[in-house]
Amino acid sequence: MKKISITTLGCKTNQFESEAILDKFIKHGYILCDQDEHPDIVVINTCCVTNRAEYKSRYAIRRALKSISPGGKVVVTGCYVNKGSSFFDKKPKNLLLFTNTQKQNIFNQIEGIEHGTNTDFMELSTDSYHLHTRVPVKVQDGCNFFCAYCILPFVRGKPVSRPIRSIIEQINSLAENGVKEVILTGINLGLYGYNKENFGLLYLLKEIVKTEIIQIRLSSIEPMFFNDKMIDFLASQKKICHHFHIPLQSGSDKVLAQMKRTYSTAEFKKIIHNVKTALPDVAIGCDVIVGFPGEIDEEFNKTYDFIDGLPVSYLHVFRFSPRKFTKAAEMDWNLNGTVSKKRMESLQKLGHIKKNEFSKYLIEKKVPLKAVLEKKEKEYWSSVSDHYVKIFLKDENNTTHNGMLKNVVAKDFTNNGEGLIAEESCHD
Repeated sequence: MKKISITTLGCKTNQFESEAILDKFIKHGYILCDQDEHPDIVVINTCCVTNRAEYKSRYAIRRALKSISPGGKVVVTGCYVNKGSSFFDKKPKNLLLFTNTQKQNIFNQIEGIEHGTNTDFMELSTDSYHLHTRVPVKVQDGCNFFCAYCILPFVRGKPVSRPIRSIIEQINSLAENGVKEVILTGINLGLYGYNKENFGLLYLLKEIVKTEIIQIRLSSIEPMFFNDKMIDFLASQKKICHHFHIPLQSGSDKVLAQMKRTYSTAEFKKIIHNVKTALPDVAIGCDVIVGFPGEIDEEFNKTYDFIDGLPVSYLHVFRFSPRKFTKAAEMDWNLNGTVSKKRMESLQKLGHIKKNEFSKYLIEKKVPLKAVLEKKEKEYWSSVSDHYVKIFLKDENNTTHNGMLKNVVAKDFTNNGEGLIAEESCHD
């Protein structure tokens, strides 16, 4: 039997697409394996959102070329291919490139089968998953925000939405096959139903909660989509995880304007307050970019102080990386790398403090948590809970298994600080 291995870099949308690509190969007799087992096909689903992501993509490609079996092929797809690079100028014959819109044709081209017809939304669906327990489901692609730092509108294209019927059919199929949690993903999830009045993300969520799926998690959503109707609905639904990732990028109004973001710090603060008021135990995470052109010490200090005063639970911090095609790449700015690194480390420490404070709150308030079990190490199962805190649950009688959903409460921190020790609870 032929063997296949797959490596995914970047966002949850890429994770979904990798699962769908892999599923087609497996359903036609391929076996999933590690790269050191010399597979016949290695798929690298790349990312180009930062310089570091491009470096990791190149490293993964080089490693794949060394690990494939004689006569094997390395398939490279994703945003790095769309962006283009001199790295691909002298590619070997056994390295095949596919853009994002060609992902649905990868299996057919490898096997010499005639391609299907391309549609406005690339339909890559699957009813079974091989790499994840909490399953990403892609509902949207593309973005038209054109933030000054972001390459995604150029490599992912205009906003497009997956038909609701297709989404509901897949989620029902996943539920029938035992999946407990789906993660709704998109390049700009809030743009679902773009230009279709009354058929936006809120409408989609109202349809999904009617399915048999037990738990629904939303991937990153831009702040302006958290209007009163959306917040009221999210607060009324037991199926939707109390975890929202809301990108901030900067706590300086001057830098936000230069980034071409469409909100002020005051507006962002109000949104976070409204979400937290409706859902007091909610986990809120933020993306932050440091070292953006124009971010002098004063502006960074504003960002630090602003975040310090927000009731957020964790931070994802990135150093600014000039991206081809973007407005920021044309800006005159040359911040010392040591300075941007110190700023990143400073915010990462703040994020760690925020995470610990939120974890302590979950323990002291005995907040009911739901956890889909993912990995077992010795006698403990680990899981990312519905409040986006990693928990460890002891399997007292060896009766639990991967994919089970457990109601738990957090009892204490782990010794290594990696997460929280939890025990089963009888809450709904």
